[in-house]
Amino acid sequence: MRKQGVILVIATLMAVILCGAVSATDSSTTGGEGNISDVNSSGNVDPILWVNVGYEYANDNITPEIKVTDSNNNSVAFDKTRYSDTLYRLNFTYAGVTNGTMFNVMVSAPGYITQKKQVTVYQAGTDPDFIGNLNFDMKATENYKLGREVTSTANQQLNFSTADAVLAITTAGVPQLNGGTSEDCIEGILNGSNGLVSYGKGNLLMLRQTAVDPVDFAFIVKRGTSLIAICFRNGTATPVYMGTISENMSAADWNKLIASVGGENAFSFASLANAWNAGAPSDLLREAAFHGHVCQGTISGYTITQALLKYYPPIQETAGGSGSPGDITSYKVIGVPGDSDDDAAMYFLDATAGKGGYTGYDTTPTGATSNMVGFIRWYSNTNTGELIIMRFKRAENRQQFEQETGITLNNDLAELKFNTWILGKLKTNPEQLVEFITEKTGLTEEQYYYILGTATNITNSNGTVRIPAQDAHGLDMAYINSLNLTNATRATASTTSATELTYDQLKQIGIDAANLAKQIFKDQLGIDLEKDDADLAVLTSAGYVYLNGQSTEATWDGIFEVLGSRLSRSTLLPIHMGLWKPLWYTFALRDANGTTLNALYMRYDPVTKQWIVTNGSDGNKVNDIGPAALNNKTQLNNLNKVFPDGNFFNIQSIANAWRNNPKFDQLVTFLFHDHACPGVQPGFFITDYIFNNIPLSEGQSYNYIANSIYCKDDSLIYLLGVSPGMGTYMNQRLPNDEVDSDLIPGGTEEGILVVWDNNTNTGKVYIITFSWADIDVSDLTTSEAKREAQIQAYIDMYNGIPNPRVRNNQQTTSTYLGTVSRSQFTTLQQGGENGENSQQTARRWFASGSNPSGTGSSSPGTGLISSSNGSGTGLLGSSNGANVSSVNVSAATVTNSTSGSVGTQPGDAKAYEVTQAGAQGSEGTPWGLYAIVGVIAVLALGGVGFFYKGGKFGR
Repeated sequence: MRKQGVILVIATLMAVILCGAVSATDSSTTGGEGNISDVNSSGNVDPILWVNVGYEYANDNITPEIKVTDSNNNSVAFDKTRYSDTLYRLNFTYAGVTNGTMFNVMVSAPGYITQKKQVTVYQAGTDPDFIGNLNFDMKATENYKLGREVTSTANQQLNFSTADAVLAITTAGVPQLNGGTSEDCIEGILNGSNGLVSYGKGNLLMLRQTAVDPVDFAFIVKRGTSLIAICFRNGTATPVYMGTISENMSAADWNKLIASVGGENAFSFASLANAWNAGAPSDLLREAAFHGHVCQGTISGYTITQALLKYYPPIQETAGGSGSPGDITSYKVIGVPGDSDDDAAMYFLDATAGKGGYTGYDTTPTGATSNMVGFIRWYSNTNTGELIIMRFKRAENRQQFEQETGITLNNDLAELKFNTWILGKLKTNPEQLVEFITEKTGLTEEQYYYILGTATNITNSNGTVRIPAQDAHGLDMAYINSLNLTNATRATASTTSATELTYDQLKQIGIDAANLAKQIFKDQLGIDLEKDDADLAVLTSAGYVYLNGQSTEATWDGIFEVLGSRLSRSTLLPIHMGLWKPLWYTFALRDANGTTLNALYMRYDPVTKQWIVTNGSDGNKVNDIGPAALNNKTQLNNLNKVFPDGNFFNIQSIANAWRNNPKFDQLVTFLFHDHACPGVQPGFFITDYIFNNIPLSEGQSYNYIANSIYCKDDSLIYLLGVSPGMGTYMNQRLPNDEVDSDLIPGGTEEGILVVWDNNTNTGKVYIITFSWADIDVSDLTTSEAKREAQIQAYIDMYNGIPNPRVRNNQQTTSTYLGTVSRSQFTTLQQGGENGENSQQTARRWFASGSNPSGTGSSSPGTGLISSSNGSGTGLLGSSNGANVSSVNVSAATVTNSTSGSVGTQPGDAKAYEVTQAGAQGSEGTPWGLYAIVGVIAVLALGGVGFFYKGGKFGR
């Protein structure tokens, strides 16, 4: 058999060489005459396609996605067998095949440009099989090549393999580069680092950036006590800096780093690198990357949430938000934007603004401080709650640091040392870093809504108003201190500590999950889950939730090892969850028609150390969660049994959104929001509108004061680059009747955008308005199915793809009010003046057309001006320039709008290499026939003719 195997390999190689002419370049659409296929043309025949796939980077061992269609572009199902690292045999049954029948073969792989070729099949002499051969020389995308090149250069200069540890930091992902999002750069880093960098090891950090930000990279190696970095900027593979990035660097080194990479990048890279070196938990580092850097606020937010969970552990989510079923959180967070702890609280508790989990604007005039964070733990069944307020002991900790170290905190280098000192305290005595200011229980419903606000009246069962709609007052300490509340009782903290798991142990948990999924799919559906399958999504709580008190991202590497799924490929989807939730995985397989979504759910049991797989009333462990199942009430009831942990909506909504191929920026926003819904999607259009119509100049920044608050606020935070922790996102919920647009029928005044200019110390003020698309879902019967159809419609709109359900498109507009001074901007951040809210105050200032700040014109013009096509492609594509009807507005107002018909601009087309049929051999004999005859001759000479029909090459 060994000799036969050697001859088989030789024969296969000769087939590839000799049959190159049957590849798309040289294939023919003309069949031979007098072959036996002529008498079998009406029956089912089993063609065989030999597909050889090579990659630009030879060490990319990726299983390609191969799709076959016939000459009418009908999908052809086939069995695929892998014969070597590059060679695949495709077997299928097809009626009416003759010599010269043509098929289309499309090959794609993560990080590579999709190629499409045509192949014609021919018989070899009297053999009834129809054979076709194709060679694909896959070319990497520009973004993938960039990721590969910077990794290669960094490795050459820093020698990863000899370092104690390696860290990679990048802005790639959401930022646009070479005509699309830049996640392929991350794929290049991961594949180019030979496993030394991975998501699961916690040494790849993605900085949250916007679509218009540059793509930058930093690679850091640790050797003993030294940290050496090499940095790349602006989407190029030429290093701009190489040298120390240690907190012990000299002032000259620090200035050199700033001059090379910019001040923001310098502190981001250095703070993350030194915190990583100091042993910061991996989830803290990921949150810091979301925030933008490591600082005392980031660490304090982490410490505050740990103390909260210890003494006031989470309850079951009962208090809903303003939109989808997923808009519920265990805690309501009340912050004072401007200190980084707000971002940490939102992140670790999954209490995001878009789910109604966060409220906060500048309430310092009431006695609050920026290092305070409040929490409400609410019990909907009794309409009572607990109010906990903590603060990071900023002044005390800084003073203690200076006393212990003799270092004065007056520059960024000293801040890096302070971060390391604080992280040391976090390990040894975390509670000395924070202080409980308020611990009260008995919060009433009236008090609850005074703090958080409510957009609508809270009514009794008979329709009478119990709590009127009102503005949010946030962390109003004067009000809170006036309440006569009872002291709350802390929970008894557990004194037992779980055994810490190693990276390998956590990774094995992921391996076991993937292998169990493979077994169940095979047993129930007869499907072999293939590695690197683009049609398989793996959704999980891992990376957010804890196991034995530690983060669980290492399980991602186990999933990747077995199934090749990871975030940069949009196939591993970590869903934002509170860190106390269970560890679970869902494996969702999309079928060829793109509508069936077979899903398997499993939860990890930390006691038995086994995966628990649940099934429905019909006993099936794998169940369809696609649109047809969502529109079936009986099946929905069954699915709620399959997903018993209250997360079915989170899972099916994101899985079905993924099924419709959203762009990477959309997908990661759904993951951050913890579910997909129509409500989160206005943020996509609003963000693109702002980038296209209100771009920033040097020294300017976006600041957003949210007034109509729902899911879209999470997408604004993620994509616009604003956040409470950065002090650039304020959250002041207003009643619905105060945000109804007078300018756009059915529109909502979402919030105030202030473009602040540090050079002039002034800000331009805009009101952002959004009106919803009209989407027809009248043919659907369940709310889940209707919501899924709406999500798909908005994904299509954003991608510029026509959707038959859309009757009228969304519309985004901005109304320019005028220019404000620093003191006026502060007044808006504080929620308005004289008993008004922020919108009322801003409008009053500019109502007469005068400019109260005296720093610039507030009357740039009037009218509605269309600036892009409304499909969400304005940032990437061209504008259609269509005009809409003018509307008379005050002399102090100009409105820009984004609107248009669905599908007026094409979506981003995949790059295909299309090769048509080409030359034949002499006298019309196909080269494929010569090739097959040659192979048969070699086999015959080797005395293994029997092997061709009876062995691996047989049918």
